Amino acid sequence: MFTSRTQRTVLTLAAVAALASGLAGCGRHSDVTTQSAGSNAAPGTSGGPVLVAAGTDFYGKLQQPIGTKTSKDGDAFALAQTDTLLHKNPALHGATIDGHLENVHAAGPLHNPAMTIVFDDIRMPDGTKALVNVQLVSFKNFEPKSHHLRTLGMMVGGAIAGHEIAKHTGKSHGGLMGAVGGYAVSQTLKTDIAVPTGTVIEVRFKQPVTAQAGSSQ
Repeated sequence: MFTSRTQRTVLTLAAVAALASGLAGCGRHSDVTTQSAGSNAAPGTSGGPVLVAAGTDFYGKLQQPIGTKTSKDGDAFALAQTDTLLHKNPALHGATIDGHLENVHAAGPLHNPAMTIVFDDIRMPDGTKALVNVQLVSFKNFEPKSHHLRTLGMMVGGAIAGHEIAKHTGKSHGGLMGAVGGYAVSQTLKTDIAVPTGTVIEVRFKQPVTAQAGSSQ
């Protein structure tokens, strides 16, 4: 049969586990911003035919890994459209959006990872190339990976230590306060962004894409 002290310990650890499950995802945060090379261009100024209408969604597979720990400023990336079922516009079948990274900062003990994703242009299957103005839809792909087990372990460790201290000092709620302290410490250990090759990224065209005079063929 459990003693009252053991029961309090069990109940405290159960509360810690419930608290951890609710809070473990709250520490995920990154400073990811986006830019588009074609954002300052007036739509339709080329006089060419419209290749992609505004509001069109584009799903592309990432061809190079992106990560705040491994990437550096100027690194290029490409989103290659491969799934024709997701694209109603046949002109996008086989198209590729090119871009590069700027302001890449790895995570530190007290600061979040950060990067600027710059979308430069789109290469159509026939070789036509044009600037793009798109917005990133798949922001979740660029969130740091959470460490639920690390957070839970630090909270449980803090709860046990706090319980032992409370037991010798006669104070109450030591286990719960220790758990909160363990959670706080865990959140100072920031994690990096890591998006592997093959990840499907969704972007949406804010302005139409028109064929540019002198575009490469």
